[in-house]
Amino acid sequence: MHTAEHLAAQYLKGKGQRPTPSERHAFSQWLQLRFNRIRQWVEFTPEEVSPDEMLEAWESRATLIVSTAHNKHPHWLPIENAWFRAVHDWDHIQSGCGFDFAGETCAAGIAMATAPDCIKWILWSEIALQAAASIHTGSFQRQKLVKV
Repeated sequence: MHTAEHLAAQYLKGKGQRPTPSERHAFSQWLQLRFNRIRQWVEFTPEEVSPDEMLEAWESRATLIVSTAHNKHPHWLPIENAWFRAVHDWDHIQSGCGFDFAGETCAAGIAMATAPDCIKWILWSEIALQAAASIHTGSFQRQKLVKV
């Protein structure tokens, strides 16, 4: 079993990696397919959105509110990063995975189950490793992709 401390160490000590062109293409294809399935329920906002606010919007009006605040990413275009946030939040809402460490590893598993093998390491890094580092240190860390 993975602990937040163990995964945080992998992220913090890990060297940032660039996806290969084929991994980048596979990620884009996977992301577009996943986002297109949910786009009708997604509403983007430049404001930060808490998990409670997101859940309330979903329960009250079947709208997935997704923040585009702090939307810079070293590998994805801003629209891709926003779409990825939407897909990730959708996985949380639809699965009931919480927003704690266990919930993030749950959401990572759901995303990975829908993805081609070549990008599973990206999803693990983007979701589980990054969340573990943030939870363990108490602050959001510099974004990178770590292959473990």
